Amino acid sequence: ETSNRGAEAMWSLWRRCSSDARAGIRSLLRSAGAAQESGHRALQAGRLAPATSSSSSSSSSWSRSAREFSSKASSSSRIPPQAVSYGSLAVLMATGGGIAAYYRYLREEHVKEVKNLPSSGKAAVGGPWTLVGPNGQAFDSKSLEGEFSLLYFGFTFCPDICPDELEKIAESVDLVEKLTKRKVRPVFITIDPERDSTEIVNEYCEEFHPRLLGLTGSAEQIKRVTRLFRVYFSKTNDSAEDYLIDHSIISYLVDPEGNFVKFFGKNSTANDMAMEMKRFVDNWKNAHRNY
Repeated sequence: ETSNRGAEAMWSLWRRCSSDARAGIRSLLRSAGAAQESGHRALQAGRLAPATSSSSSSSSSWSRSAREFSSKASSSSRIPPQAVSYGSLAVLMATGGGIAAYYRYLREEHVKEVKNLPSSGKAAVGGPWTLVGPNGQAFDSKSLEGEFSLLYFGFTFCPDICPDELEKIAESVDLVEKLTKRKVRPVFITIDPERDSTEIVNEYCEEFHPRLLGLTGSAEQIKRVTRLFRVYFSKTNDSAEDYLIDHSIISYLVDPEGNFVKFFGKNSTANDMAMEMKRFVDNWKNAHRNY
């Protein structure tokens, strides 16, 4: 109960922050993560003494609290050093490593599955769907027809990956418009309908691009559209209210007739995406003179 109240307070504070303040917090989170990763690499290379790892641990702890998790630990609940044997520590490390490896395996298998699909032309990805639009009314896939659209699946509580990807998407669609004089519609679809209401999604999308369309829906609607696009996602088991979601990091380009034509992974830059989308837009203009 204490954890839930703490998380609610953190979220309330976050929602009251301005867009610039949120951007600053996300920048600090990314900097903290980069510092932590750099420290780990230095440890592995033998350039950093183990005693200095406290700064990395502190950065990780701060980053976790900024991601809306509240600590349940207290000084009275610490386990005496003698209560932990080397054997139990080894079992704990092996179990944690096994769980992490399993999640990595699931994600890699999903990415392989998508990569094995044709990267252009019609493929067994996509299809008609109906979700809930910005005005709270039903919004179906046909409403996007007439222009190219770029779909991304994520959740508003995502601390770093989703904001980074949405900023990249915003930059790429603006570049395409400059190069082709045609617009590509960016679309954000939540995979967290339990927490992402229409109001929250609308406010979230405003932070990234004025034309970013935010869609939510019932759990069943979200399940259907993610299956159509073969989107992998899985909740962490922190608690019923406080959790993150592990998910595939892929953007889907859909043509003006509603057909999936190309996907972009996390390693694609905004320029990479823009140049590839320009190719599809130019080809479409050549084949459809009224476009």
